Amino acid sequence: MKSEVVLDFKRIIAEVATRHGMLVSHDDPAMLLVTMNEVVLQQVFRNIEARTEEIVAGLEAGFRSAQREALGSVEREARKAGIAVREEIQKDIDAGRLHARELIVELNQAYTRSAIRRWVAIGVVAASGLLVVGIGLGVLLARVLK
Repeated sequence: MKSEVVLDFKRIIAEVATRHGMLVSHDDPAMLLVTMNEVVLQQVFRNIEARTEEIVAGLEAGFRSAQREALGSVEREARKAGIAVREEIQKDIDAGRLHARELIVELNQAYTRSAIRRWVAIGVVAASGLLVVGIGLGVLLARVLK
């Protein structure tokens, strides 16, 4: 944003005449001072403008740096949160596996007890049947052999 100071000499001459009641011409030595002031002011404005541009550039660089740093912090925190969530999920999975194993063991034990009872009952019924058949044969043989 370059701004040049352009002096309106006619206006300056009119203002001096109005305020001080003196007529100044273009070739008056006082106008030399006005021109010198104009050049000095232009240099000062350029210096101020250059310094302002440097400050703005520094602020923009600082902003970009802060933005990168904030983005890095957000990424690190997101990774940490993701790792924590993953660990919690793994803990839940491990706990679920353990619980499933316990249920399988309990189910297996219940099935084994049930199977043992069933085989004991079948054995008792078979033994009773054999006993009845043996007694029946014994009675039958005793009658036949008598």
